[in-house]
Amino acid sequence: MFQSTYYIDKSSNTFADNLAAFGLAFVLAGIADKRATIRLEDQGGVFALVCEPALRREWVEQCRFFTGAPFLVTYDNKTQSKMIKGTSLAANDLPQQGGDLVTDYQAEKENNATYFAWLKTLSAEDRRKVMRGELRTADGAPAGPSAPHRDWDLFRAVNPAALQSYNALLAEWWRGQGVFPDLLKILLQMTARTPNDLEEAERVWLKACKDHGLGKPKDATASQLLNPAQGKGVNNTKAEWRDPNNIKGFWLLEWLKLVGLRYGGITRLVRNSKDRKTYALVPVRLDWGRHVDVMAKFQRAMVGSASAVQLDILAALRYTQALLEHYEAARGEDLEAELFGHSAADLVGGMQMAFYKSLGNAIATMNIASINLPRWVKPHDHDELSQLHAALDEHLAIVRNLDETRGDQFELLSRYRDFLSANDLKPFFDFTTAYSGFIISQRESGKYVRQFSTTTLEVLFMNSNERVLSRIVQSEGFRNIAYAIRQATITAQYRKAKKDKFKLRYEVHYGLGQQLARKANYRNDFVAELTDFLRQYNAENSQKLEDLSKRYGEVLPAEIRRLMRRNVKVTDIDDIVRLIDEYRDPRLICNMLVAYGYAREPYEGQDEEKPAGDDLELPEAAGDDAGTGEE
Repeated sequence: MFQSTYYIDKSSNTFADNLAAFGLAFVLAGIADKRATIRLEDQGGVFALVCEPALRREWVEQCRFFTGAPFLVTYDNKTQSKMIKGTSLAANDLPQQGGDLVTDYQAEKENNATYFAWLKTLSAEDRRKVMRGELRTADGAPAGPSAPHRDWDLFRAVNPAALQSYNALLAEWWRGQGVFPDLLKILLQMTARTPNDLEEAERVWLKACKDHGLGKPKDATASQLLNPAQGKGVNNTKAEWRDPNNIKGFWLLEWLKLVGLRYGGITRLVRNSKDRKTYALVPVRLDWGRHVDVMAKFQRAMVGSASAVQLDILAALRYTQALLEHYEAARGEDLEAELFGHSAADLVGGMQMAFYKSLGNAIATMNIASINLPRWVKPHDHDELSQLHAALDEHLAIVRNLDETRGDQFELLSRYRDFLSANDLKPFFDFTTAYSGFIISQRESGKYVRQFSTTTLEVLFMNSNERVLSRIVQSEGFRNIAYAIRQATITAQYRKAKKDKFKLRYEVHYGLGQQLARKANYRNDFVAELTDFLRQYNAENSQKLEDLSKRYGEVLPAEIRRLMRRNVKVTDIDDIVRLIDEYRDPRLICNMLVAYGYAREPYEGQDEEKPAGDDLELPEAAGDDAGTGEE
């Protein structure tokens, strides 16, 4: 029982297991009280919770009672009073201890409305400062009304569908405070080996309740919010009709899942609906102390609403950013062995998630899935941390500006999500090829669309497969031909739109990226298509030079010379053909050329339009929700 490793079985193969592991980590950290480090490890069929040094008997026996989540008080229309539904407790029965024991749902809802109304009055720059915690009053206090409760989204998910089961779990833990060491020992005994002995733990807890006059404990409802694979009427052991009653389970395991959702997961509403998505981290080798800091940063970054596919992508990218921020802030610590040379996914594999359809006062699980963290985020030193952070910022900006309600943009988002889920560059190239046409079509309509920068693409490619891709992107011929594609598409279109500004303009090659991609399956077809474009490109350069010489004479004005394009050389074509033959993959070379060709060079800012503002979206206000407390 008093040992160094405890276990949570992966019995459901959903995020319910992950939540239980995070809940157990919270309890172990509470017992250790900073006298030991707690680490979550994925060991295949189980999650292991490793304590260094091992837990000691006296730590458990002397441990002071702690709570895992606050009771939720709501207003009951029948009794015209505030109640802690699902329990026999009254709101006045519980002391108010630092806000982590009892929370008034209605008060938090009104506080949210005030906060969001104030936030909308601020400029974009001030809103960014608020999100970073940098907007202060003259005396140094945070500006504006109180920020929303850190668990507001959890409360909103709980009320009303899971309100009674939520409070009932907390009440069962609360009534164990008089025998708290015994309760902790039962929990430790339950998780001291695998498979977890739930039946024995339930028997011992029942005996403890009888011995101490606590009354008979109740089975807990296995809420779908915590158990996405468990629905009413779908888990009967016999093939016969039965009433679709709630599924019951041992309350202590369900309590671990509830606390785990608070500390190891997030839940958010989908934009413009009452549907919900819940995410739980998949720990691979995660230190609890670092996790608490990273999770706080991640939750702050996930304010606001987004569409369903966007939420998946934003969750993965923003958690990775929060992880990098933690290590950037910890520069003085000896963390190199833990992160440098490893992918972020070596610490947290990704997230398991569930999509819940709103049925009014209830929810139905519609989909269970997972998404990985980007494996290309693999820093080797402190300098690369900021470089990777900037690259993630660019990915986020591009994803956030896509509208999922439009068919072509939904397809783009789906391809990008496939890239994260598959840890494979093929879906990313599918995305960049389709995105090249999207950039051109949107800008043709006068709309600004964010491009990738070549610097960001290099970071991604170098960290994805250094040996294969580094020689390609560093090839002079590759860079020169990518420059030609850029000049014939993005730059040419921009100059066309700004004809009053640019005296020298070239033909726009619409659909060039897609034309090249269609021929990329076969070497000879692709080389023929590419060289045909390059022939037209050089021919147009020569024609422009001849026309300009007639107009200005042999010595062209400096302003005109600056706008002229470089020719593609024979050696550039030789380089590309050599790369195709060396890697025997014309599609790879084509995809990289298109990605680079439609990207922005850092030094080409004079030819690039800048966004009018930022892409920060205000958090979703409390607004109209189902949180009435009525069930």
